[in-house]
Amino acid sequence: MRLVSIGSVCALLLTANLLAQAPPKRSQQQPVRTQQAALYRLQPTQGVPYTFDNTVHITQTLHVMDVEQPIQSKVTMRQEVVPTSVSDSIVQLVLRQRGVQLELSGLAQMGASDSTMSLPELEALETHMECTRLGKVVRQSIVATDSSAAASSIRRQAIEQLTGGGVRVQFLIEFPDDPLRPGMQWTRASSDTIEMGIANQRIVTTMELRYTYSGMLDTLGRRCLVVQVESVRYLLSGTAEQMGMTMGISGDGVLRARYLIEQATGLPLLIETAAQIDQRMTLYDQGNTVVPMNIDVQGRMVRRL
Repeated sequence: MRLVSIGSVCALLLTANLLAQAPPKRSQQQPVRTQQAALYRLQPTQGVPYTFDNTVHITQTLHVMDVEQPIQSKVTMRQEVVPTSVSDSIVQLVLRQRGVQLELSGLAQMGASDSTMSLPELEALETHMECTRLGKVVRQSIVATDSSAAASSIRRQAIEQLTGGGVRVQFLIEFPDDPLRPGMQWTRASSDTIEMGIANQRIVTTMELRYTYSGMLDTLGRRCLVVQVESVRYLLSGTAEQMGMTMGISGDGVLRARYLIEQATGLPLLIETAAQIDQRMTLYDQGNTVVPMNIDVQGRMVRRL
């Protein structure tokens, strides 16, 4: 049971990089007009809230002594993005979450029943982002607007990474300062360290993503940039401790995503992503026993119009 608990938390951490994600439904897509060149600029209207619906599905399969233990979870939330300052060079955004729910199923073999949890305390947490007009996040912090929310807790630490970390990595794309032409590609590398009190976990995620500009798409009365994303490198490593046992965490994965970005504001209209991760936990105090886990993450982030 302890192993599954550690695995579940690790999956939440990985999901932090994958909020708003689900495989694209190509049969419903309108044709992309590939002949146009375009410029990207982050230019939302100051003070106007933009509301998004997020859904993330996670399937974790833990392999223990030739027995598979699948656990399924679903995270849903409404997210409000408010531009608090828009200048010629910097855009400041405040992100708030509402109605966060976590559904868990497949826990019977752990001696627990399926459950649904509401997390109202997250409404007192805000993510403050400072970005360039090209979409690069130069500064980010998570602020508690209620003194009671500032108290340390396992629940807050896990979900704080789930929401704040996910937005930091995936909500905005950093674009080149050049005209975008169909087929144009660029890459971005990042290394993110997450430290949590849960089992003294420290996990480093290293990613290199390749972006491909596909062209323009007119949908729902808005002109959008279409960008495809795929991982060139996706690695994780770290350590954890529980009940006196030290564990090593390692893994690799594949990430693919599709963005529709409104040209008028520079904000996403839709983000779809899918990821598959092979994770391994090594129990150093039990003869370096390796416990593998497969994680599949799919979800969707769509703006309300």
